[in-house]
Amino acid sequence: MKRFVTAVLSAGTSRAVPPLVIGFFFLLYIVVAFFTDETLIALLAFTSRSTILSAVLALIPLNSLLRVAREVNSELKRHRSLRGRGTDDPTELFDEGVQFQAAPDFSELERRISALGYTTRRMGDALAAWRGFGLFPARILFLAGTFCLFSGILISTTSRTSQRRMVIERAMFPTPQRNGGIVERITLSPGTGWILSKILTMEVAPSSDSVHGKRTFGLYPPSLYGGAFVYPRFLGLALHLRFSAPDLSSGYETRHSMNCYPPGKEDSLIIPESPYRIIFTVPEPDAGSDRYISYITGDVTFRFKLLKGSEVLFTGSIPAGGEFSQDGYLLSLPEIRRLVVTDFIRDYGVIFIWSSALFFAAALFFWLPVRMFLPRREMLFHCESGATQACSRAEGGGRRHAGVFHEALDLIDAKKSDSTVV
Repeated sequence: MKRFVTAVLSAGTSRAVPPLVIGFFFLLYIVVAFFTDETLIALLAFTSRSTILSAVLALIPLNSLLRVAREVNSELKRHRSLRGRGTDDPTELFDEGVQFQAAPDFSELERRISALGYTTRRMGDALAAWRGFGLFPARILFLAGTFCLFSGILISTTSRTSQRRMVIERAMFPTPQRNGGIVERITLSPGTGWILSKILTMEVAPSSDSVHGKRTFGLYPPSLYGGAFVYPRFLGLALHLRFSAPDLSSGYETRHSMNCYPPGKEDSLIIPESPYRIIFTVPEPDAGSDRYISYITGDVTFRFKLLKGSEVLFTGSIPAGGEFSQDGYLLSLPEIRRLVVTDFIRDYGVIFIWSSALFFAAALFFWLPVRMFLPRREMLFHCESGATQACSRAEGGGRRHAGVFHEALDLIDAKKSDSTVV
């Protein structure tokens, strides 16, 4: 039973687990690609419905936790060994171990090693030496980042929910709980950063029954509101429209939301219980103009086509707040408001994924200078019953450290030779 547990733990802490799991999903991705063009979406959906695939994906965060436990255990044991309170066999904690029959002169050995910049500690029949800083914190940060990244992917895959809503000026902010405030205004302005060419803001004031204060939402980073992340997706316009025709007994009036940006994109409105359909288009601006200028200023002029069945009765243009009249047909737009098609996504895996980026960045900023300038190097010499056990470990500058370690071994071996001659 002990061997079985040891084998399971050894497999669970293996560095091969993440590459194997990632390779498995990559092969599955290739297979799915033969059957659908939306390969990634299909694979995520398949994984979310499959307990087996979710369990396979969970192997990576589990492996990260086990490796953290192993790293902590090894670091504590090595720390105790360098202070003379270690286990009987410390060789498993070091990169190299040598054992031979010789009793070293610890005073001479300590003097030689100290002269090379190592800190030494004499502990009876043992001598420890080290220099630099260990990369243990960087390894823990990296494993924590790996755990958060794949835990976030697992949580997102298995529990993510999304609702798409229209955020309209001067209307209720449409949170899934329907307790949002009032959208005071939506603005689009030129960006000043290197990445985003436009800055989109949605200013939401609290309503009488809202539990949130005034908030401002932008493109990035996504904000958390009412338990859901707010992701603006597409621009559009909300129309207050009136229409009448000679063969309609009464006029038709409605509020219609259109996803009609970028300019040139069409959207249509079907007049219920009639053969009429209206196709709206925001025309392309003049050459050299910002294609979103009409959305930015709110000064929008629509082009439209009025169809009766499949027949185009007439085309024309109509500005915001204006009307178009011809042959007994009347089309007016008393009001136009900006809108943003927005996804409200309840996905707590995103928090883990963002956290992983912070852990990876911290690991890199710690690892790089330590690995380049102050790498950890350790040696341990322990003498018992005339036999010396020597161990060495280096996290950087291995060749130089190996030279120091082998010089120390030569010194011990020379001591053995002198004793033999005598």
